[in-house]
Amino acid sequence: MAASKDQLALQALVETQRPARMVGLFTAHALKTQDLERLVNACTNSMRQEDAGASLALAPLGSPSPQELAGQHTWRLTVVDGGDSSPHDCLVQVFEVRDPESPHRGLLDHIGKRDRELSEAASHLQQNAQTYLAIASGRLDEMERIHPFQNLVSLFASALGAAIVDPAAAIVTNDPGEWADALEQSLHIEKEMGALRR
Repeated sequence: MAASKDQLALQALVETQRPARMVGLFTAHALKTQDLERLVNACTNSMRQEDAGASLALAPLGSPSPQELAGQHTWRLTVVDGGDSSPHDCLVQVFEVRDPESPHRGLLDHIGKRDRELSEAASHLQQNAQTYLAIASGRLDEMERIHPFQNLVSLFASALGAAIVDPAAAIVTNDPGEWADALEQSLHIEKEMGALRR
């Protein structure tokens, strides 16, 4: 039942902290808990080359025992872009693609209902993938919160050679810059649509 608990945490973030986004990363790398920690450390070092005050802090969601930690799927990742930035929390989930509890199938089904071309591109990407990472962030209404999310997704995608699947931005790509532009455009459209409804 751990997967349903993981999905509830993700769903709660996306539904209560709007505007929110969840993107999926598909990578050929097999990631375990210790690999996620190494990835975070490598990305932190990369960020600190630009700003010594930058940091990433990884913490398991909930209070898993040491025995449960190896099977942990959901993590809180706090991003600080630089010395003068406020911390911004993101939710990260890591699953083996072969894991029957992996939520990536739901993401692919969701895209499949929206756009056939995107669905085919996403399905093709997952064929060679070993690991699926979901990265979610809420309260994406200000650039000081959007940028840490963009930075995190871009760093992870670049380090892992991962494909990015973002249903809200209607994009499947290997290019973090292209995704970041599509994210900003989709958030702008959402903001404009919200203004029209008032």
